Amino acid sequence: MAKKSNETTTNYSIIKVTAFWGIIISGFVSLITFVLRIVARCGISLGGAGRLISIFNLIANLALFVSVFLAAYAHSKGKSKTFRILFWIFSIMALLSILGINILGMV
Repeated sequence: MAKKSNETTTNYSIIKVTAFWGIIISGFVSLITFVLRIVARCGISLGGAGRLISIFNLIANLALFVSVFLAAYAHSKGKSKTFRILFWIFSIMALLSILGINILGMV
């Protein structure tokens, strides 16, 4: 007999997959960043290495944010409206922070 799939199982497996790939992407980007910094310290000029490292760090942070966001979203679904509003406010603030936009510094 075939297994029944429900929404909770599907959401849980999506969270697991995004968490796995978030860690893989983050680790790969960290390795590339490490190699680029070693090459730069050896005196080999890599024209846009600093910019490339920044882009790779942004990709790694976004990959981890997506996995944490999906897990937190699944957790907040069954909570009160106030909790969900706070979730969205802090999620947006975290995303803007990753993108380099500081909301609290504007006040």
